[in-house]
Amino acid sequence: MPDGLVDWGMAERVARVLSGTGPRWDGSEEELRRESDRAAALVRRYTGLKPKSQLPPAELVDRSEWAEVNLETFRDLSVRVEDHLEERMSKNGNSGSKGIQRTIVGAATGAEIGLALGYLSQRVIGQYDVALIGPARAPRLLFVGPNLSAARARLDVDRDLFLRWIALHETTHAVHFSSVPWLREHIGGIAEELFEKAAIEVKPGELLGKLARTNPRELVRSATNGELATLLWAEPQRRLVEKLTATMTLVEGYAEHVMDAVGDQLDPGYTDLRRALDRDRERRGLLDSIVSKVLGLEMKLAQYRRGKAFCDEVVRAHGIRTLNRAWSEPDALPRPEELDSPAEWVDRVGAAREHRFLSLFR
Repeated sequence: MPDGLVDWGMAERVARVLSGTGPRWDGSEEELRRESDRAAALVRRYTGLKPKSQLPPAELVDRSEWAEVNLETFRDLSVRVEDHLEERMSKNGNSGSKGIQRTIVGAATGAEIGLALGYLSQRVIGQYDVALIGPARAPRLLFVGPNLSAARARLDVDRDLFLRWIALHETTHAVHFSSVPWLREHIGGIAEELFEKAAIEVKPGELLGKLARTNPRELVRSATNGELATLLWAEPQRRLVEKLTATMTLVEGYAEHVMDAVGDQLDPGYTDLRRALDRDRERRGLLDSIVSKVLGLEMKLAQYRRGKAFCDEVVRAHGIRTLNRAWSEPDALPRPEELDSPAEWVDRVGAAREHRFLSLFR
């Protein structure tokens, strides 16, 4: 029987089987470290961000190693939720049914997590791994060798340019989080509160009742768009999700903006590579599309576009220093509605007034 409500052994077995091996990357870890160091210097120069700690060195890992790292992250995410759910389960039903419940729930949840990680381990090229929830640990800069090789072959692009791009992509996140230490705790705090509320407030009977009362057309639309869970959230959870999504949209959009700004300076072929990557994001088979919706990857692509549009507009109108005011404190982050109205955010944080004031002395 699993120790908690998730059978982590099941999750690991499923993830390992689905991960596979994949093609071998023909480069070295040292090569990735050189490119990442170079990218970090370019990001710092463009953004003006100053890391408060040493950036992690690049690591070349295989698919199963990537899955293991992220399995540990899932464990951290689930600890408090499991505690709350186990407490509730212990108050309901007899001991015999409780044991059966634990076994069924643990195996099913473990298999689901393993399926998600196994699928993602075949697609993720690189990752800046930082502990958002649970005990703090040293961040890692990971590059998945087989997926580097597969992506480059699929895109049919120049090897050196591709390597510079992926190093820039992940190192941008590393520079960002290292330069804004409160960002990790801010995101983690929202996520912890959300998970705890989900464990405490969600009741299976109420969820079934809510589904039964939902308009069938809305139910189908939400399921196909990967938004079914939003129908089930209570209002406090919905507000937390909106707050978390707004923050992550800005984080992702900021990275996309910085990558394009630096990439255009880095190599004249970057624009062509960017187009190829965008086409690759859109060109997926039916199974990929379905799994992506289930895992919420469609929402992530929307975050990239929405966040980048916000950042592009702020920088176009006021410059990168104004955009960086978002990282001065949590209250300076754009509110959900401001992501589509950059001018409102600029006015609220006072950057426009400061910009006009400073322009008098230039």
